[in-house]
Amino acid sequence: MMNKFGKELGEFLECKNISIKEFADRINTTSKNLIDIIKGNIELSQNMIYNISFITDIPVNYIENVEKNYKMDKTINLYLEENNLTIRKYINKFNYKELSDKYHVVYRDCRNDYSIAKDILKYLRITNPNTLTKENNVIFYKSKNDKPELLALWLERCNRIIENQKVEEYNKENINILVKFIKSEASTNSFNEEKLIKEFNKNGIFLAIEDDLKGTKVRGAFKVLNDKPAIFLTKKHKRYADIYFALLHELAHCKSDFNRAKSGSIIALNDETETEDYEIKADKQALNWMIDDKLYDNIKINCNNIENYNIVKSFFVYRLAKDKIINYSNELYQKYNPLIDKE
Repeated sequence: MMNKFGKELGEFLECKNISIKEFADRINTTSKNLIDIIKGNIELSQNMIYNISFITDIPVNYIENVEKNYKMDKTINLYLEENNLTIRKYINKFNYKELSDKYHVVYRDCRNDYSIAKDILKYLRITNPNTLTKENNVIFYKSKNDKPELLALWLERCNRIIENQKVEEYNKENINILVKFIKSEASTNSFNEEKLIKEFNKNGIFLAIEDDLKGTKVRGAFKVLNDKPAIFLTKKHKRYADIYFALLHELAHCKSDFNRAKSGSIIALNDETETEDYEIKADKQALNWMIDDKLYDNIKINCNNIENYNIVKSFFVYRLAKDKIINYSNELYQKYNPLIDKE
């Protein structure tokens, strides 16, 4: 079938006792063409939709919606066939129930799996399911994530959060300002999401901190929107140094990978075996910002004298644990890199 509305049109003509020839003349087409429309053998042109609406008083937007929904159903079905999926398995890939609860996505018909799938695609602002998985698409940049659907939903959620942020002019020097600000906040074990966002916006960077959906390894992301950087962080970071390291990691991308991020989001994962050069480089820069490498090398052996050092203590023990000099369960780590105060 090439159209869906044709069947309804045939029923309308039968109900109104209008002949094929008479109606064909009224909408300026041939009887054969009208029969093909009713049988669904040809697509409805925009002009034909207007003509049918004009004669029948059936609203143009109703006919268009019937056709749009039908075409979307066909697109989804083709994707399902190519990937050997049922519609239920497909929507489950998006954790659609959690998506509704956490990101406030409203489904027009919760009893119709195709309707749910279309609402999810509409939320993602895409028209074809293949967009999420095709290589080098604009949604991800070289992500090893095995849950692209959940990652895409988190990225879109963050995109929507930053839409209303008022961001001032950006230049590279602002990175140094933000690094100092982060160290100042971390030195007092302070984490104020609203204050952070305000400071980043003032220095030309969009910032969103949002829960991810269960099943992803994502830690953060960096992208460029119309020549302005955007940083997204998940809320899975439980301790002060953890979330500030993630934030500094994305700032490192801002410093070194600005042009790369124009072609898509650079995704940071909770993966100790990360091998991408730009991710390793961003980690090293973030650690150096936390505590200068030379200073760190000089004092790491005497880590028990931590109180004598003029450093951000949570950052110091974080590096010690990352380098396996102390365990994450170590008393120093627990004391100086405490859980974030949620109050």
